[in-house]
Amino acid sequence: MPTRYQQLRQAIVHLGQSAEEQHAYLERQLGHLAQDGDASGYGNHELGLEFDDIFAATRHMQEWGEITAAEIAAAKPLDDMLGLLWDESNQAFWRRGALWSDPRWEQVRECARRVLKDYPDEVRPSDWLSSLI
Repeated sequence: MPTRYQQLRQAIVHLGQSAEEQHAYLERQLGHLAQDGDASGYGNHELGLEFDDIFAATRHMQEWGEITAAEIAAAKPLDDMLGLLWDESNQAFWRRGALWSDPRWEQVRECARRVLKDYPDEVRPSDWLSSLI
């Protein structure tokens, strides 16, 4: 099972990938939900939700030494950018075809790639789960 740091880093990787790679990832994740195996109708929400879900834990991760304040700050612009896109007026952004046609996706990708430079590909174990037992 990946650590929380690895989950966060992987969510950033997915947001920085090309439209084709993002589409393929979403199909792998969601294809089983569609009768015909084409999960395009499920849109792109999963890309944002994965990041949002794990980014919400970064303060706790910092307390346990899994991430630094500088790394959190590096990812904050990505969090802010996605946060602005969650409202009703941006529904088209979350449709699958927008990966190719909406220029905001390229802005998200560029931001994610910048953030990723501050996130080394490494394992950062934590004792926080064992503390719950």
